[in-house]
Amino acid sequence: MKRSLAILSSVTLAMALLAGCGNAKENEQSNGQTPSNQTEAGQNGEQTPAADPNDPLAQFPKLDMPFTVAADATIVEYQGGKLTGKEFEEFLRAINFMNPQQGSMIEIADKDALKAFAREYTATKILSGRADEAIKKESKDMAEQTFEKIKGQYLGFFGKDEAKFEKFLEGQAVSKEMIVGQMAIINDSINVLKKEIGDEDLKKEFDALDKANRTVASVRHILISTEQRPQEEALKLAQDLEARLKKGEDFAKLATEFTDDPGSKETGGLYEDTVVTQWVPEFKEAALTQPVGEVGPPVKTDYGYHIVKVEKRTEKTFDEMKEQLRAQALEKAYDAFSKNDLDKLISNYNIPEPKQPATK
Repeated sequence: MKRSLAILSSVTLAMALLAGCGNAKENEQSNGQTPSNQTEAGQNGEQTPAADPNDPLAQFPKLDMPFTVAADATIVEYQGGKLTGKEFEEFLRAINFMNPQQGSMIEIADKDALKAFAREYTATKILSGRADEAIKKESKDMAEQTFEKIKGQYLGFFGKDEAKFEKFLEGQAVSKEMIVGQMAIINDSINVLKKEIGDEDLKKEFDALDKANRTVASVRHILISTEQRPQEEALKLAQDLEARLKKGEDFAKLATEFTDDPGSKETGGLYEDTVVTQWVPEFKEAALTQPVGEVGPPVKTDYGYHIVKVEKRTEKTFDEMKEQLRAQALEKAYDAFSKNDLDKLISNYNIPEPKQPATK
């Protein structure tokens, strides 16, 4: 719940789709179960075979709601409207459709977590209620496109079988219309906030950034760690490698052989097109100031000694950073609404009791 649920309309959310797959198969193995010894109790006590774990549909069990509530029950009352049990359940099922990993958290939600979900969705509803017809049309079109992209990912998992996808929707108790409708509401809330974020405001944010926040560099390095060797020994080895590099030896070859950084060992020590602020201060400073193409003296950080060669360094333009800045401004705008306005607009919560205590 750290990130606002209003950001869920992002297509990138769907990229996590298949990351949660395979859990059913892993659970079977951890429980010592195999397709041959799994059974389920059927009617009249009969034992019927469990679902085939090799069937892709088995990897996506139906979301088990952690509560029971009437469709017309009022979950949240707010100025100008209410959140019903039907809407709340449809919202949670839509979240599960977009990201099954989130669904696993919904199933074990306690009352506080359910309240957080309800509060976030209420914020989304309130903001979407401010959308004009132009925004609604744009949001619906975006939702249709997003649905098709997510559907394409599911179809890839289902072997391009449209019938399996339809069966999957039925098994999840969702429909295209429901999912698109929920995504359109979320899109409305985002687009209402985005409407207030002009390019002139973003330009001011850009101009206020220091050089480091606008600089992207490709840096090749060799780390000589001080974790398992004395500092003096590490420094001497780093200096020896510096001398060899300045005599013309291949940087990538030496990095692959000597570096203690597992994250860049296979790339010959290369970190490519990275915003320099992601690095620790000493390394960042070298990436910002060291002449391009030259091997510098060892740079000391908490990790050890780095031999650094900046291969490329560019400063992003406003146009290149505009959408990144807009996304950041959007999150700030939503956070401000959530902190300053939302609770004043909500008059009452009627959060259903979870079926059972949440497990960790």
